[in-house]
Amino acid sequence: MDLNLLLVSNEVGLGIIPIGEVSRQFVDQAGWLNQALAARVDKVTFIAAGLPMTLKDTSK
Repeated sequence: MDLNLLLVSNEVGLGIIPIGEVSRQFVDQAGWLNQALAARVDKVTFIAAGLPMTLKDTSK
């Protein structure tokens, strides 16, 4: 059975790294979660300014 699931996440690691410990932990945890999800899915698309960039596509 094929399952189509769309997950949306904010990219929080491309800007300035926060000084506060809690903020830094959030950025780290969000990044690790996104990496773990990306490792397990067939397709990953990064969208910036409305422009999609395919980072991974093994569904072809």
